Amino acid sequence: MENILTVTIPFFALMGCGYAAGRAKLFTAAGIDGMIFFVFYFALPCLLFRYMALSPLSEIADFSFMGAYGAVSLGVFILAAFGGRLIFGSPMGVMALQGQAGAVSNVGFLGLPMISALLGPDAALAVILALLVDLIIFMPLTLSILEIDKNRDHALGPAILKIFRGTFLNPFVLSIGLGVLASAVGFRMPTPIDSFTGLLGAAASPCALFALGASLACRPRAKDFKEASYLISFKLFIHPLAMWFAMTQIFDVKPMWATAVILVAGLPIAGNVFILAQTYGTYSERTSTAILVSTAIAVVTFSVLVGILT
Repeated sequence: MENILTVTIPFFALMGCGYAAGRAKLFTAAGIDGMIFFVFYFALPCLLFRYMALSPLSEIADFSFMGAYGAVSLGVFILAAFGGRLIFGSPMGVMALQGQAGAVSNVGFLGLPMISALLGPDAALAVILALLVDLIIFMPLTLSILEIDKNRDHALGPAILKIFRGTFLNPFVLSIGLGVLASAVGFRMPTPIDSFTGLLGAAASPCALFALGASLACRPRAKDFKEASYLISFKLFIHPLAMWFAMTQIFDVKPMWATAVILVAGLPIAGNVFILAQTYGTYSERTSTAILVSTAIAVVTFSVLVGILT
């Protein structure tokens, strides 16, 4: 366990530094947005492209693995959404956000660097494929439900175009797609490009963790903790338990990749849930609180999960 904490604690500590800086107002809101912009549009896409470009196409095109991961997460999404309806009387748009919070982890900013450090570069590809499923399945699904709920009396054509553009012009999706293309054609990066992508990609992890912590410090908090607790229980306990059962008892998945996606499921709630809630003007305080508290609790639960699995 001590060896596990040696790896995990620095990641959470770096995020804690960002949180402390945000609480101390050492950065303006524009400054935090600038850090997130750098990570989202430059550093992480570069890292994702590099991972995919250097991976064999035969390993990338593992659709059975992506289908297994997607099926489990979809089941958790549906359960969290309809449970929210049953327990809290949530309207359709809020149900979508509850499903997203229960089934989608903070993979890009937290999961990829930490799980890669814990399990090695072989596990990174499994994490990226899980991220791709989240981006092309669950993000459009949540957006679609939010748009339907918002535009009940209006044409859905513009909304569909918005969802399509938001999904396939996402920097992560584009960079993964370009990386797959580079792998397919056997592209070998010239030395200057290799050095550039390596340098920029190396900045992704520390900048992402610091920016994540700083952004959490500036978000609103809900006074009522009941719904946040509901979302946290799904994300930190039900999702990883369901993933463990499916990956070890139902699907035929490589042990390393099974461990990687079980850890993905055990990560805290993704930050994009709050962004969607804020964009659509609903449920933002409760998702913000759930993200913050799930991240704090994950310092313990994720470390314990790593100890159990490894």
